[in-house]
Amino acid sequence: MPAYASLGAQPAITILSAEELDASMWRPSSCTGWPAASRSRVVVAVAGLVRVAGGPEALLARAGEVSILRTMRYWSTTDKEWRPLFLDAVALAGPGESGERRGDFRPSELQAGRTAYFWVRDSRSGPLVYRMRVLDYSPQRMALAEENVSPIRAFGLTLFQPAAVQTVAFAQRQANDVWGLYILARIDRQTSSFIANGHEGSTANRALALFRFLAGVPTDAEPPAVR
Repeated sequence: MPAYASLGAQPAITILSAEELDASMWRPSSCTGWPAASRSRVVVAVAGLVRVAGGPEALLARAGEVSILRTMRYWSTTDKEWRPLFLDAVALAGPGESGERRGDFRPSELQAGRTAYFWVRDSRSGPLVYRMRVLDYSPQRMALAEENVSPIRAFGLTLFQPAAVQTVAFAQRQANDVWGLYILARIDRQTSSFIANGHEGSTANRALALFRFLAGVPTDAEPPAVR
């Protein structure tokens, strides 16, 4: 849920709040790599058909181009404008924030079971380290997970503990160079009460930006997920 939107159309988007998740007794599937017992404050799903020449290796190459994350833009529900998601981004040789910087990851470095780390300067919360893991990779399917390694802070508060902001991108070949791309993003229930409400729109717009980035289309195309 939701079903893939048609090729070339705005992807389908579903936003589920904590109350809706509790009512449906939703738990993460094992394919996400998320703990089955985890409870989410919000879950966003973005699904659509995209054309990818070059198959799963092209998708991995796109995911590994960490340096161009600084070109991603999303719609800010606070500022009511398109703004950069990250002000800077670079691949890291290890998990530490002060770790050695390196060039973008090659597809050969992003095979099933591999873990990579990258540093970003988030336009809202400053410097952060993320972990990227390849959960599945074959000529027909790819699954790529990301989560924050650093705590996410703002206004002197810790808003998100490590691994509280998680995303999984699934890509499934449909026919020739047409792929079903499905982004699943969540925020863990154990977050600061400062962001207890009103974070659903931002999460959805950021998830849509990731979908567009992987699909190779402008990330600031109208419309956003949530205005």
